Amino acid sequence: MRLVKLLTILSLFSVSVTAQQALTLNDCIQIALENNHQHRQTVLDREKAEEQVREAYGSSLFPSINGTVTYNRAVKRARFIIETPFFSGSFPVGSENTLTASVNAEQPLFTGAMFLAVQIAETFAEISKEAEAYSETELVLNVKQAYYTYLLAKEMVGLAEMQMQRAGENLKNVKSMYDAGLVAEYDYIKANVQYQNAVPSVTEAKNQVVLAASNLKLILGMNINETLNINDSLETSDVDVNDQLISDYDNVAANKLLRQMELQTEMQDLVKSYQFTEHFPKLTAFGNWQSQAQENDRALSNWRFFNSISVGLTLKVPIFRGFTLDSKVEQAELDYKKAVEGLANTKKAILNEYKNTINNIEKTRQQIKAYKIARTEAQKGYDIAVKRYNTGLGTQLEVTDALLGLTNAEVNLMTSIHEYLVSNARLDLLAGKNISEIKN
Repeated sequence: MRLVKLLTILSLFSVSVTAQQALTLNDCIQIALENNHQHRQTVLDREKAEEQVREAYGSSLFPSINGTVTYNRAVKRARFIIETPFFSGSFPVGSENTLTASVNAEQPLFTGAMFLAVQIAETFAEISKEAEAYSETELVLNVKQAYYTYLLAKEMVGLAEMQMQRAGENLKNVKSMYDAGLVAEYDYIKANVQYQNAVPSVTEAKNQVVLAASNLKLILGMNINETLNINDSLETSDVDVNDQLISDYDNVAANKLLRQMELQTEMQDLVKSYQFTEHFPKLTAFGNWQSQAQENDRALSNWRFFNSISVGLTLKVPIFRGFTLDSKVEQAELDYKKAVEGLANTKKAILNEYKNTINNIEKTRQQIKAYKIARTEAQKGYDIAVKRYNTGLGTQLEVTDALLGLTNAEVNLMTSIHEYLVSNARLDLLAGKNISEIKN
């Protein structure tokens, strides 16, 4: 019994540890792929498209078989009237009960669109697969963007708290010197204003962390009340500003969105051909089996059933439909031309965004290098300004400017790292990388 209790306690402890385990970026990506509601809808659309392929095969190539059973009760039967020079009268027509059972089968033998319908459905299924793949990579981009924004928000809290701490230390130092009569009241006022301005910045930065966490949990498909445990930081993220930069602006052939547009254009071409085949005749084979009984009121076991079987061919030739066929063909032709124009526009837009993203990566790469140097120099400048002020060689304005310069350098560095990471994630989407390539 004690062993069972011990195992239960250890199991609960294990679950608690797992629940509180810090999430990495790859963990967040995996959670989003499993739980994101919009991505789930895309997966369901792909499964629906696959079922539509089965439907197209069934309606275009396979026979259709239908069974029918009809029972008719004559509440008041019609009458047959006979008028002759020798006789005049009427007789009831039919029977009080009629039961008919039949099975009808139809098999398309030739239609111009027999295989086109299947090709259209298969192309649509391919579009849905590409849409699912694009949804995966786009979701990874959204996860990374939300993840890095959350890290940036946490960094901003640390910077705001550090700025408030530095302003508080400066205020404390200035107040001591002011109380000793070593500095003017203006210096004390200046230091106090700087500290008071830093206090609400901390609150605002913390609010931004809450907003960033909520947005990330929404993308991950988590409940809003769940705890988000992430110990990563921007500066420890995968930032290598010395990487060889891709300069091939034509490297978008594998883009999933572009591939969707290409398939969409192919499908519109098939639809155009499908509409044109409506001008062709349609040949269908049919078969019918029927069993019928017509009886007045008697026991069902005594009813007499008569069977009939018929087979044949149906040839349907379109002759004139008020110009609707030609109009549908023309509409399909225009839709195809629109798809061609849309494909060309999409390719240019993706190529342009790809080029701009590469340029932005290069820009942020240079910024990160410069801002790292600027932060180091700003830290030195702040330390020097504080020492000069404490020895009576500097002014409070120098300290304030130095603190502001240090804060700006740190903020600029963090925002540049954030922009660099997000731009690289966007480049993966534009280049058409799949999930395994992105994770590796």
